[in-house]
Amino acid sequence: MIIRLSQESDYPQLAEMKWLHGEEDDADYGEANLAGADKARFTEDFVRFLETHPDYTVFVACDGDIVASAMFVCLIPKVPKPNGKARYIAYLTNVYTRREYRNRGIGTQLLAHIKQYLTQKRCELIFVWPSDNSVNWYERNGFSAENEIFECALCEE
Repeated sequence: MIIRLSQESDYPQLAEMKWLHGEEDDADYGEANLAGADKARFTEDFVRFLETHPDYTVFVACDGDIVASAMFVCLIPKVPKPNGKARYIAYLTNVYTRREYRNRGIGTQLLAHIKQYLTQKRCELIFVWPSDNSVNWYERNGFSAENEIFECALCEE
Protein backbone atom coordinates (compact mmCIF):
# COMPACT_ATOMS: atom_id res chain seq x y z
CA MET A 1 0.00 0.00 0.00
CA ILE A 2 1.39 3.38 -1.04
CA ILE A 3 0.30 6.50 0.83
CA ARG A 4 0.58 9.74 -1.12
CA LEU A 5 -1.17 12.95 -2.12
CA SER A 6 -3.87 12.49 -4.73
CA GLN A 7 -3.16 13.18 -8.37
CA GLU A 8 -5.49 14.42 -11.06
CA SER A 9 -5.69 10.88 -12.46
CA ASP A 10 -7.24 9.79 -9.11
CA TYR A 11 -10.15 12.23 -9.33
CA PRO A 12 -12.62 9.89 -11.10
CA GLN A 13 -11.93 7.18 -8.49
CA LEU A 14 -12.42 9.70 -5.69
CA ALA A 15 -15.77 10.65 -7.23
CA GLU A 16 -16.72 6.95 -7.39
CA MET A 17 -15.77 6.54 -3.73
CA LYS A 18 -17.92 9.54 -2.76
CA TRP A 19 -20.84 7.99 -4.68
CA LEU A 20 -20.32 4.64 -2.90
CA HIS A 21 -20.18 6.48 0.43
CA GLY A 22 -23.53 8.08 -0.41
CA GLU A 23 -25.00 4.66 -1.22
CA GLU A 24 -23.84 3.30 2.14
CA ASP A 25 -25.17 6.29 4.08
CA ASP A 26 -28.52 5.95 2.32
CA ALA A 27 -28.68 2.29 3.36
CA ASP A 28 -27.24 2.67 6.89
CA TYR A 29 -28.89 5.93 7.96
CA GLY A 30 -31.95 6.21 5.73
CA GLU A 31 -30.52 9.26 4.00
CA ALA A 32 -31.31 10.29 0.44
CA ASN A 33 -27.89 11.28 -0.92
CA LEU A 34 -28.48 9.72 -4.31
CA ALA A 35 -32.19 10.47 -4.74
CA GLY A 36 -32.57 12.03 -8.18
CA ALA A 37 -28.81 12.23 -8.67
CA ASP A 38 -27.14 11.47 -11.99
CA LYS A 39 -23.85 9.64 -11.50
CA ALA A 40 -22.14 10.99 -14.63
CA ARG A 41 -23.08 14.59 -13.82
CA PHE A 42 -22.01 14.13 -10.20
CA THR A 43 -18.65 12.76 -11.34
CA GLU A 44 -18.10 15.79 -13.57
CA ASP A 45 -19.05 18.17 -10.75
CA PHE A 46 -16.84 16.35 -8.24
CA VAL A 47 -13.79 16.36 -10.53
CA ARG A 48 -14.33 20.04 -11.32
CA PHE A 49 -14.55 20.76 -7.58
CA LEU A 50 -11.18 19.08 -6.97
CA GLU A 51 -9.63 20.95 -9.89
CA THR A 52 -10.81 24.33 -8.60
CA HIS A 53 -10.46 23.95 -4.82
CA PRO A 54 -6.77 23.62 -3.95
CA ASP A 55 -7.62 24.41 -0.32
CA TYR A 56 -8.43 20.70 0.07
CA THR A 57 -5.47 18.35 0.29
CA VAL A 58 -6.47 14.79 -0.51
CA PHE A 59 -4.43 11.94 0.90
CA VAL A 60 -4.82 8.47 -0.60
CA ALA A 61 -3.72 4.92 0.12
CA CYS A 62 -3.27 3.04 -3.15
CA ASP A 63 -3.04 -0.63 -4.01
CA GLY A 64 -1.44 -0.37 -7.43
CA ASP A 65 -3.76 1.80 -9.51
CA ILE A 66 -6.67 1.41 -7.08
CA VAL A 67 -7.38 4.15 -4.56
CA ALA A 68 -8.30 2.00 -1.56
CA SER A 69 -8.77 4.79 0.98
CA ALA A 70 -8.96 8.58 0.86
CA MET A 71 -9.17 11.45 3.35
CA PHE A 72 -9.68 15.14 2.59
CA VAL A 73 -8.02 17.81 4.73
CA CYS A 74 -8.71 21.54 4.67
CA LEU A 75 -6.14 23.62 6.53
CA ILE A 76 -7.55 26.71 8.17
CA PRO A 77 -4.95 29.38 8.99
CA LYS A 78 -5.01 30.68 12.55
CA VAL A 79 -4.76 34.37 13.23
CA PRO A 80 -1.28 34.90 14.69
CA LYS A 81 -1.02 35.57 18.40
CA PRO A 82 1.93 36.46 20.62
CA ASN A 83 3.98 33.37 21.41
CA GLY A 84 1.59 31.30 19.27
CA LYS A 85 3.14 28.09 18.07
CA ALA A 86 0.34 26.65 15.96
CA ARG A 87 -0.33 28.03 12.51
CA TYR A 88 -3.40 26.00 11.51
CA ILE A 89 -6.33 23.91 12.53
CA ALA A 90 -7.47 21.17 10.16
CA TYR A 91 -10.86 19.95 9.04
CA LEU A 92 -10.86 16.25 8.14
CA THR A 93 -13.71 15.17 5.88
CA ASN A 94 -14.75 12.61 3.27
CA VAL A 95 -12.93 9.80 5.05
CA TYR A 96 -13.67 6.64 3.12
CA THR A 97 -12.17 3.21 2.57
CA ARG A 98 -13.52 0.90 -0.10
CA ARG A 99 -15.47 -1.96 1.45
CA GLU A 100 -13.08 -4.63 0.17
CA TYR A 101 -10.12 -2.91 1.87
CA ARG A 102 -11.68 -2.36 5.30
CA ASN A 103 -10.47 -3.85 8.57
CA ARG A 104 -6.87 -4.11 7.33
CA GLY A 105 -5.54 -1.03 9.14
CA ILE A 106 -5.27 1.00 5.93
CA GLY A 107 -7.36 3.91 7.21
CA THR A 108 -5.40 3.95 10.45
CA GLN A 109 -2.10 4.08 8.51
CA LEU A 110 -3.42 6.85 6.28
CA LEU A 111 -4.62 8.87 9.27
CA ALA A 112 -1.25 8.41 11.02
CA HIS A 113 0.46 9.77 7.90
CA ILE A 114 -1.88 12.77 7.85
CA LYS A 115 -1.31 13.47 11.56
CA GLN A 116 2.45 13.45 10.99
CA TYR A 117 2.09 15.75 7.97
CA LEU A 118 -0.10 18.18 9.95
CA THR A 119 2.25 18.15 12.94
CA GLN A 120 5.08 19.24 10.64
CA LYS A 121 2.84 22.06 9.36
CA ARG A 122 2.37 23.21 12.99
CA CYS A 123 -1.29 22.34 13.05
CA GLU A 124 -2.92 22.67 16.48
CA LEU A 125 -5.72 20.15 16.04
CA ILE A 126 -7.88 18.19 13.63
CA PHE A 127 -11.64 18.29 13.85
CA VAL A 128 -14.12 15.92 12.25
CA TRP A 129 -17.85 15.16 12.36
CA PRO A 130 -17.87 11.37 12.61
CA SER A 131 -20.77 9.15 11.69
CA ASP A 132 -22.21 7.02 14.48
CA ASN A 133 -20.46 3.99 12.97
CA SER A 134 -17.02 5.64 13.00
CA VAL A 135 -16.88 7.18 16.51
CA ASN A 136 -15.00 4.22 18.02
CA TRP A 137 -12.42 4.26 15.22
CA TYR A 138 -11.74 7.95 15.75
CA GLU A 139 -11.44 7.43 19.52
CA ARG A 140 -8.93 4.61 18.95
CA ASN A 141 -6.95 7.05 16.81
CA GLY A 142 -6.66 9.80 19.40
CA PHE A 143 -9.81 11.85 18.82
CA SER A 144 -12.10 12.85 21.65
CA ALA A 145 -15.28 14.85 22.12
CA GLU A 146 -13.73 16.97 24.85
CA ASN A 147 -14.17 20.26 22.96
CA GLU A 148 -17.74 21.10 22.12
CA ILE A 149 -18.14 22.85 18.79
CA PHE A 150 -21.13 25.14 18.50
CA GLU A 151 -22.70 25.49 15.12
CA CYS A 152 -25.17 27.83 13.51
CA ALA A 153 -27.01 26.31 10.57
CA LEU A 154 -27.41 28.76 7.70
CA CYS A 155 -29.04 26.61 5.04
CA GLU A 156 -30.29 23.10 4.57
CA GLU A 157 -27.85 20.68 2.95
